[in-house]
Amino acid sequence: MEKLKKPLSIKVIYWITVVTFWIYVAGTIFVLFVVGALLFFDLNDLQLHVGIPVSINVIEKGTLDLNILSNITSVELTGMTGKVHFIDTPPEVGRVYALFIFSIMLLFLYIFLTFKRFITNVYNGMHFDMKNISLLKRISYTLVVIWVFSVFYAYFQYYFLVINMNFNTVEFTSDVQTSPENLLVALFIWVLSHIFMKGCELQEENQLTV
Repeated sequence: MEKLKKPLSIKVIYWITVVTFWIYVAGTIFVLFVVGALLFFDLNDLQLHVGIPVSINVIEKGTLDLNILSNITSVELTGMTGKVHFIDTPPEVGRVYALFIFSIMLLFLYIFLTFKRFITNVYNGMHFDMKNISLLKRISYTLVVIWVFSVFYAYFQYYFLVINMNFNTVEFTSDVQTSPENLLVALFIWVLSHIFMKGCELQEENQLTV
């Protein structure tokens, strides 16, 4: 029986997934050591940078001076996004963010591992298989968990961090960003799992009629 040649696209996706997975594993191990250091030791001069989940209004006006304009136009910065730099981060703040970062990395590690198993099955010729359907569903469900976690994280940051910071020329909006695109990706993968399920059913019907 002649062995089917694997498509180049499948080979490329497979090897990119394998390499990326092990790079991510190495990164997770490194983060594990960092989290351990933050939880059990008081690190001096820790400089922590974290993104904030709301837009920023900078109370600073400027001017727009173009040659085509008859008058100088006043402008104001608004709706910006950015990060907060904790200068000499307090140990309590470092520990809180260490737990959040490690938790989200573990969830993504699970997704990477599950996708690696899925693409390995496809690479080995197992396209329409119930194992693949189960793996795709796990990925979609985990993405939903990540979205719920990110919403909790965003509101936690808002009430723990944002509303307790005070600046003279900056104001924070109350519109917390919840990243709904994660739900769309989860829905797409869930639909894809049902497409694979239909393909699996058709494959079984063809085998029974032969």
